[in-house]
Amino acid sequence: MKCLIVLSLLVIFVGYANSCTCAGIPVNGCESEYSILGTVIGVQPIGTPPNDERIYTIIVRRIYKAERRIPFIVRVRWYVSGATCGILLRQGETYVISGNYGNPFFTTNSCLYTRLWRDIPHAERYNLNCRNPWM
Repeated sequence: MKCLIVLSLLVIFVGYANSCTCAGIPVNGCESEYSILGTVIGVQPIGTPPNDERIYTIIVRRIYKAERRIPFIVRVRWYVSGATCGILLRQGETYVISGNYGNPFFTTNSCLYTRLWRDIPHAERYNLNCRNPWM
C-alpha cells in the first residue's frame, strides 16, 4: 500500500513538473497576436503557489506587431510557475513581450518571445519588427 501511494505521488509530481512543453524557440514575436517593447511599471501578485499569477502594468515603448490597437499602457497577466509556462518580469526592467489578446488583460508565457531587452543581441533586434521591409 505504501509503495502504491509513493508511486502515485511520484507520477503526479513528475507529470506536474513537466507539464509545460514548448513547440520550439521563437526568434521573434511575429507568430503572436502582439509584440511590444515595454517597461514594467507595476506588478500585482494574485493567488498562491503553485498557481499564483502576476498582473504586470507595462508602458509600451514600441510596437513590433499588433493585430488590433495597443494602448500606451497595457496590463499583461500570466502564471509564475514554470510548470504552467510561467514568466516572472521585474519592475523597472524593459522587455520585448509577445503574446495574445485577452479580455481585459493581454497574456504571454515562456514559450512565446518574451525577453529582457538588454539580453537580446543587437543582430537579433533587427528581426523584431514583423512588418515586411518593403511595405
